[in-house]
Amino acid sequence: MKTSYKIRKTRSESGIALLIAIFVLLLISAVAISLVVSSGTESSLAGNYRTTLSASFAAEAGIEEARGRLVQSNPNPIALPLVAAPIAINYLPTDQVVYITNPAVGEPAGAGLMALYPDTEFDQEFNGAPTLAAATKTYVNSIWPLNNGPLYKWVRINAATKKSLKANVDNTGLAAPNATVPLYFDSGLIPARMIVPPAVGNVPGPVLQPTQKQIYEITALAVLPNNSQKLLQYVVAPVNFGLNFQGALTLGGQIGNFQGANSNQYRISGQDGSGSAPAVPGCTIPNPPTVNASIAVGPGLDTGNNSGLTNQAYVTNNLPRPDHYLGCSGSCGTPGVVVSPSVVSTVQTGSLSTPDSLDQLVQQLKANADVVMGPNPPVGPTYNNSGTTYNFGQSGPGYNWPSDMSASNPKVVFVDGSFDLGPNTGYGLLVVTGNFQYHGNSGWKGIILVVGDGTTTFLGNGGGNGEFDGAIFAATTRDASGNQLPNFGSVNFDINGGGGNGMYYNSCWINRVQQPPSYQILSFQER
Repeated sequence: MKTSYKIRKTRSESGIALLIAIFVLLLISAVAISLVVSSGTESSLAGNYRTTLSASFAAEAGIEEARGRLVQSNPNPIALPLVAAPIAINYLPTDQVVYITNPAVGEPAGAGLMALYPDTEFDQEFNGAPTLAAATKTYVNSIWPLNNGPLYKWVRINAATKKSLKANVDNTGLAAPNATVPLYFDSGLIPARMIVPPAVGNVPGPVLQPTQKQIYEITALAVLPNNSQKLLQYVVAPVNFGLNFQGALTLGGQIGNFQGANSNQYRISGQDGSGSAPAVPGCTIPNPPTVNASIAVGPGLDTGNNSGLTNQAYVTNNLPRPDHYLGCSGSCGTPGVVVSPSVVSTVQTGSLSTPDSLDQLVQQLKANADVVMGPNPPVGPTYNNSGTTYNFGQSGPGYNWPSDMSASNPKVVFVDGSFDLGPNTGYGLLVVTGNFQYHGNSGWKGIILVVGDGTTTFLGNGGGNGEFDGAIFAATTRDASGNQLPNFGSVNFDINGGGGNGMYYNSCWINRVQQPPSYQILSFQER
């Protein structure tokens, strides 16, 4: 049999290779296209992010300008249109609005710029109480020159209310009558928080304390050349020293030695505004005036003289002329009858309550002082009154006395050591960490804090016609080695000689010299 063989022809594989090549090319193209698209998306996202960030920075620059210019020591301060109220400190009503306008080249300022970039946020916040159309608007210029500053258009400063912040801080609802009363921030509460003050109509009532300061909204609109916009808002309140005094003179803790002035003209009065201090613009002494103690002392027994008496009894017994120490008896800090002698035992509150809280206040005051007189380089509070004594008007290495100090320009002066006021009158808030000494014609308008080690002395010499208006507080916070005490130690007070340079409680000057060094941010939001 014949066997037949069949040989298969070899088929070409070129078609398969072509298909594979096409697939690979398509895959590469897809990857390339996706990379291009992804790159474009990332570029777009990055561009949007940069634009948003730039707008945010521009709005923040506007807000920080406003926050800085609210401080009256700023080179370009903003004078808010405050109005009188039944309290010692004037306030900003909700229908008063201040705008800082920042036009570009060719744009109008003031109301003209607001027409181009309207403020639609105000009416949304206040819901018609008040309306922006009915509000009184004040326009001020930005500090930035045209085309050379941040690209915000305007900044608004206005009073905050429960309604505007949607903050039911007193649990009475947002529709209650006090929803339109300006909010305050009380740094004396623990924890510090927003409050609705007692109201008379729609204005703050008559019992506000120095620890309670009005809250403002600062709102900024930024518009970039590509029309990207950002609306940013801060809710702010003044940084508050929170000093609230219960007498014209307060001696914290125990009394070491006390000697009142033996003068027919010398007086210490806790009745508000009873001295002859220059008036404080924008501040009115309550009518009828509140009555505080002439001298407030800490509770407990006198320890410096082993008398077995309370501090109150010991001080009262050492007043040569008790009828010259005028003030409250039982109901202190309210309008009332003036009695004598008015030496009241009281427990201090807030920053004046303990050596630790007072030391924190002292550090804050030092950080914000206009001048710090002390060792160079500074080493912090020494509380060492056996060291250097500094004098009124003195300048030295690392410090210069504020020569522009005046009734219209009070200063914060921190003396890291002892201080001799001499025959001079000062204005502001004075902190002395050692001995404090004054003379017959000495005077001070504002607050004096004498804190230091176990030999702290408040010493007055000679007669004269000076006068202290505001409040004075003396306490021992450290021992002789500079260690902080757990409780206030013994403090010495000695006034000798004649003269009429007495001490008079004055709420206007107490508040005047506690001007905020800055405004703290309570909250913020952006759109």
